[in-house]
Amino acid sequence: MANRIFGSVGWYIQGPGLLEEIGRHLKPLGRRIAVVADEVVWGIIGPAFDKARGDIDPQHLMFAGENTREEVACLVDGASDSDVVVGAGGGKALDAAKLVAYRLGKPMVSFPTIASTDAPASRISILYTPEGAVDEIVVLPEPPRLVLVDTAVIARAPSRFLVAGMGDGLSTWFEAKACYQAKGKNKHGGRPTLAALAIAERCCRTILENGLGALEAVKRGSVTDALEAVVEANILLSGVGFENGGVALAHAINNGLSALPEFHSAMHGEKVAFGLLVQCLVEGAERDYKRLKQFYTKVGLPLHLGALGYEGQPEDVADRVASHVFTRELDKIANEPVSVTLEGLKEAFLHADSLGRREEGLE
Repeated sequence: MANRIFGSVGWYIQGPGLLEEIGRHLKPLGRRIAVVADEVVWGIIGPAFDKARGDIDPQHLMFAGENTREEVACLVDGASDSDVVVGAGGGKALDAAKLVAYRLGKPMVSFPTIASTDAPASRISILYTPEGAVDEIVVLPEPPRLVLVDTAVIARAPSRFLVAGMGDGLSTWFEAKACYQAKGKNKHGGRPTLAALAIAERCCRTILENGLGALEAVKRGSVTDALEAVVEANILLSGVGFENGGVALAHAINNGLSALPEFHSAMHGEKVAFGLLVQCLVEGAERDYKRLKQFYTKVGLPLHLGALGYEGQPEDVADRVASHVFTRELDKIANEPVSVTLEGLKEAFLHADSLGRREEGLE
């Protein structure tokens, strides 16, 4: 019998105004700070880092936008003299910073400026090819030492990011539940704990209860209790929940879609959200599908392939995604409590697309 394993991020701090206190939070970890961030993100956070020079010595390392092997090697060279590596921005910049910190043996700090994924609180780094397809999912020995989430910064970001994070976060419960029922393995290689299930369920419930209010807050650029709750769910509860609860078909489908150039403009959480609808249909979870469909409609998550920017024939996508899943995602299929076949997956994929189009009056 496999052991039950649970792991978590070192420290997590969330609230408005943390950016202005960045020096105080980073100083205990070291003085020389390498900050991996793209030009836009550095424009947002750079002034606060410059003001903190009495406490820390920050060095900006330009992130080119894709977490590739070549990009990481370049960043490692630039951060070789640092004491701490900070990843700032979205999931790809943070994932690159994780690999840089690991290769240099330095502590890593996540400073997300958007709440679009659970990457900030995860020890996983997803490498991509230069073309934007998933290259390798790297499970690192340790999670980030510290996660700093300034909700005032996140409140000023475009609302699409927050909604995508909700899509990623919602899947946490349904995939963890599937993994537990299937007696599958989480990202630590062990059985999910009851704590992981509780966190995953709370993540989903928090998003369903507060998602619409959080979206309205971001559209106003304001920090509210609803936004604080959803940001914590998108980042902390989802990050701890998926690593310890396990992932299943929703993320397998996301990876299949991510391998197709036609879907590179869609965000991770948007593709996961559609994959979750397919997972519900594969499992015969009609009640869950209907509940999710209602929420998706309220906040703008995708119900069909067209909402992910695809304008071609759905049969072609179904064939390619199903082939990818049964070639490269067998570990996630093993975390499903029902039998999943190639043809059954294609059928559920097309059915989800058709139902979504019908819901929006497109067929």
